[in-house]
Amino acid sequence: MASIFTTSDSQAVTNLDIRKIRQNPLAVMINDYTLQSGVVYKNKEVLENPTYWHKFIVNNAEDFSKELILKTILDHVQPLDLIPIYFVKDGNVASFLARNCGAAIEKIGRDNLIIDNPYVKNQPFKLNIILRFSTTNDVKIDVSKNISKVLRRRTNTATATVNLENFYQDPDLTEFCVLSQPKLMSYVLHLSRLSKPKSLILSNNEIRSLVPMEALWGVNVTSLDLRNNLIMSLTELEPLTQLKITELWLEGNPLCDNYDEHTYIQRIKEYCPKIERLDGILLKQNGFPSFRRNFLCDSSGHDLVDQFLEYYFTSYDSNNRAMLTSLYHPNALFSLTAEYQSMQLSSATAQLKRYKTHSRNLLSLADLSRSELNLQQGNKAIIDLLNLLPTSEHDPYSFTVDLTHFSDVCAIIVVTGVFKELPETILDVERVMGFNRCFVLECINGEYCIINEQLHVFNALTSQQVKAFKHERPIRPQMLPPAQTSKQKNQMITAMKLITNLTTEWAKKCLEECHYDLKNAIALFVDLYKVDKIPADGFQS
Repeated sequence: MASIFTTSDSQAVTNLDIRKIRQNPLAVMINDYTLQSGVVYKNKEVLENPTYWHKFIVNNAEDFSKELILKTILDHVQPLDLIPIYFVKDGNVASFLARNCGAAIEKIGRDNLIIDNPYVKNQPFKLNIILRFSTTNDVKIDVSKNISKVLRRRTNTATATVNLENFYQDPDLTEFCVLSQPKLMSYVLHLSRLSKPKSLILSNNEIRSLVPMEALWGVNVTSLDLRNNLIMSLTELEPLTQLKITELWLEGNPLCDNYDEHTYIQRIKEYCPKIERLDGILLKQNGFPSFRRNFLCDSSGHDLVDQFLEYYFTSYDSNNRAMLTSLYHPNALFSLTAEYQSMQLSSATAQLKRYKTHSRNLLSLADLSRSELNLQQGNKAIIDLLNLLPTSEHDPYSFTVDLTHFSDVCAIIVVTGVFKELPETILDVERVMGFNRCFVLECINGEYCIINEQLHVFNALTSQQVKAFKHERPIRPQMLPPAQTSKQKNQMITAMKLITNLTTEWAKKCLEECHYDLKNAIALFVDLYKVDKIPADGFQS
């Protein structure tokens, strides 16, 4: 990158007015007249010489801003390099200097020095270019010093975050430093290496190419924000394969419209195999795939949705659905409906009798009095019914989740997806079923519990079955529900002592603090141990 900017110390010019620079006697003008005589071709060596500054003159700048003029010109020559410095405007005429831009000058020449103005129809910008206007001996700049100063101000050392959002609009930049120019972006990222960033924000910079990200190879960047840029294809993510990205934001890029949700995630993983969070949505948690969510009416409901769905469906698919008893309110209501779907791949082997026996579907009930009879009331009755249903395994990759209401007192979560009935005998057939569950949760004493649930079951649609269980699920450790009885609490205290070597008193303290949730109690122990908050006599000898 040394060839882009000449740097010097005492001789660096920071507030140069190019109107006061004496034009080189050997300068060559490119205008409508000379263009026809092949002036660009005749001066090929001048274009390729990095020591020459060329002056670009916009003859009809009128009332247009510096930003609009320069962005229009840079967009026109994209992806060729053109880095403007010392922009000035005098009346209707604007001008700036640039070098190392021979290919861009050739393109402008081929376009007859005319650049369409996207903001004003039929009023393109008309340019003249003075080749070899000056040399690097006459005009010395130190852009790196200015950019480094801006980078330091935009770096949060506590979080190792470098924020380059809307970088070209930074008021402290002396030049028009647009990251949409690959060479300039590479130069800026090269300077940012000194901060050893772990998180990099590049949103709102009109970036099209990520090749400049190669400047950060070898740096431990794990979080990358590329929102609201102009990235057209996922293939542009290829340079990210050499980074260990765990969090990535791509919202607002054209590529996002080219893929469905499932394909989008899978393709991203090809370039960022360690990714855990994409566009703010958690894909992995503790190494396991998180449940999918499609709509959240309130982003602060993320944690509730994650925790509730993971606990509920893991417990439901276990051999002990009684683990869910404490999750239902003592006076909760539960209703079940079932429907056969014809003309599907699953239709031939569909068996819904065990569901329809308890169904409250008014359209299929011969005896309407059973509608009230089949309404389960109370957590005990609900668990008794759930235990009568076939054992199952849900596919979290098939889930679509809507959080339609969320507040401090109530939440409504709707989940749609597929599960398979696990064979109970060697003669049973493994069936793929579709489901829809609507949970109404109420917050009581700071904890949410189910006060109403509606479950609808049907044999899986063909569109669901062909995609179901295509992804291998990692083995999860068996989840232990919070202890409820004295016997369960004593067993959990014993387990806590074995895992941590704590005394009975301290094991009990940690569990009581976490309401006898073993996973949280172990996490609390680790936190206390790290800060040396457990005395020596808190451990068993």
